[in-house]
Amino acid sequence: MSPPRDGRDRRRVAAALVAVAALALLARLWNLGWRVAHQDEARVADWILHYMEVGAWQYRPIIHGPFLPHVNGVVFDLLGPSDFTMRLAVAVVGALLVVTPWLLRERLSQAEVVAASLFFAANPVLLYYSRFMRNDLLLAAFMFTAFGLFVRALDTGKARYLYAAALPFALAFTTKENALLYPVCWLGALALVLDGRLVLAKADEETTRWAVARSHARRVARAAWQYKLHLGAALAQGAVVLVAFYAPKPDLYEAFRNPSLLPGVLGEATLGSWNEFMGLWGSTGMQEHSYVAFLRHDLTVLGVGATALVVFSVLGFLYERYAEAEPRPVVEVCFYWGAFSVFGYPAVADISAAWTMINAIVPLAVPAAVGVALVYDRGRTAAAEGNAAGARAVALALLVTAAGTGAVAAQTTYANPQGPDNALVQYAQPAGEMQPTLQEIRDISASNDGVDVMFYGDEFHHPDDLTEKPQLNVTTGGYSGWYERLPLPWYFDRYDANVSSTLDNETIFEYSPPVVVALDDHDGAIDDALTERGYTRTVHQGYQHSRPLVFYVKENATA
Repeated sequence: MSPPRDGRDRRRVAAALVAVAALALLARLWNLGWRVAHQDEARVADWILHYMEVGAWQYRPIIHGPFLPHVNGVVFDLLGPSDFTMRLAVAVVGALLVVTPWLLRERLSQAEVVAASLFFAANPVLLYYSRFMRNDLLLAAFMFTAFGLFVRALDTGKARYLYAAALPFALAFTTKENALLYPVCWLGALALVLDGRLVLAKADEETTRWAVARSHARRVARAAWQYKLHLGAALAQGAVVLVAFYAPKPDLYEAFRNPSLLPGVLGEATLGSWNEFMGLWGSTGMQEHSYVAFLRHDLTVLGVGATALVVFSVLGFLYERYAEAEPRPVVEVCFYWGAFSVFGYPAVADISAAWTMINAIVPLAVPAAVGVALVYDRGRTAAAEGNAAGARAVALALLVTAAGTGAVAAQTTYANPQGPDNALVQYAQPAGEMQPTLQEIRDISASNDGVDVMFYGDEFHHPDDLTEKPQLNVTTGGYSGWYERLPLPWYFDRYDANVSSTLDNETIFEYSPPVVVALDDHDGAIDDALTERGYTRTVHQGYQHSRPLVFYVKENATA
C-alpha cells in the first residue's frame, strides 16, 4: 500500500483529520469537570494552588515533571481553578494528538493515516485519560509528535523539522521521568528493523549482510555529519526548554536580575533535578512488586480498552513483515515500540494503573491503522469484483469494531467514569457521586462564619488547625492529616473554606460546624449526637472499594 501522491487526496486526508480532531476535542471537553477528582489529581492541583499563592516552585519527583504545575498555574490564573480547568491542557493535547499521523503521510497510505487518527480519537483508554490531569497522555503525545517530526525530517531533508521535533521531545521530559525509556524503545526497535534487513540480505544472492549493515551505518554517519550544526542547535533548544521548566522559581527570575546566581540555578535545574530523580525513581524500592500481577493487569486493560487496536496492530505488523516485499520501517518500529512498552512497563512501573498502557497504545495505533486499511482495501476489492458477500463481511467487521470501541468508550468515560467495575479506573478514584455534597459544602462556605468543615479522628487530625491555617510545604508537600483528607483539600481550598480538625466530640459540639467529616468506622462516638442536632449523614467512598467517608451536613446550613 503506497502513500497518497495526489494533492487532492492529501487535502481530503488533511480535512478528515481536522474534522476528527474537532470531534475528539468536543468529546474530551464535554462535561470535563463532572468526575470528582482522583486523589492524584487533587494532590497535584492543590499543590499548584499553593505554588501560585507563595510564588515559589521546585522540582519534586513524587509528582513527576514540572509541565502541569507551570502550565496549569497559567490556566488557573486565567480561567480560575476547577476540575474542568485542571484537565483542560491534557484534553487539548489529547485532541491534537489526532492530527499527528499527518506527519507520517510519506510512509502511510491515505486510509492508514485516517485510521490512525481515528484510533487516537476514539480509543477508550486514550479518551479516558485525555480527561484526566496526569502526565502519561502528555508524555505519549509529545513523544509521538517528536517521532513523527523526526521521520518528517528524514523524508524531506529539511532541518526545520529537526528544530520542530526538539520542542515536543524536550517537553516530554518535563512531563514524566519515564520519558527516558522512549529513546531506549526507539533504539531497540531500530535494532530489530536492522536485524530484519540482515535476514533478508542473507536470502539475496546479490548482497551480503555485512554490506547491508555497512550501508546503514554509512547513511547514519553521513546524515549526522551533514546536520551536525543543526543537531547541536536543536539539542541546545531542548536544553533551554528543560532549564526553563526545571529551574526553581523564583530563583530563575532573580538570576536574570543578578547573573551571579545563574550557575547555581542552572545546577539545580540540571544536576540537582537529576539527583532528585535518581534518589526516588532510581531506587529499586519503587519497583518492588510482582511482574506477573502487573502484566496481568495491563493485559486486562488492553483487553477491555484496546481489543480492536491490539488485534489490528498484530494483523498490520504480520502483513507488513511477512507479506510485503519490503516492510516499511515506520510500521515495524511502532509495533516493536508498543510491544516493548506492553512487556516492559510491568517491570518498571511503581503502581498498577491503566494509564501505563497509554505508552503502548499510542505507537501500536500505527500498525493497527495498517491492519484496518488492509481489511478496508479487501472490502473495496471485493465490491469492485462483484463479491457482495465478501464486501458485506468486511463492512460488518469494521462496523462491529467501530460500534464496540464506541460503546466501551461511552461506558468507561461517560456512563461510569469512577465506578469500581470500570477496568480503566485506578483505585484512588473516589467512587459514587460526591459532587452534590461538595457543591453543598461550597455554598455553606460562602455564607457561614466561623469553622465551615471539621474533620474528626486521628487520621485527619492536625494539632494546630483550630488556631491557624496549616500551610503546605513547597519542599516536602503536605502537612499532618493533609494526605489522608485527599481529594477534599483541593475542593475546600478552592472554596476558601475554614477547615479544622479534632480528636474529641466535645470540640465539635462547642464549635458547631455546619459540616463534619469522619471515617465510617470511626464516627460511632458522634453519629447519634449529630443526628439529634439536625445533621444529615451521607457516605461516599474515598477509594474505589474501601475507606468510606461520612459527611455530616447540618440542615438549612445555607439558609
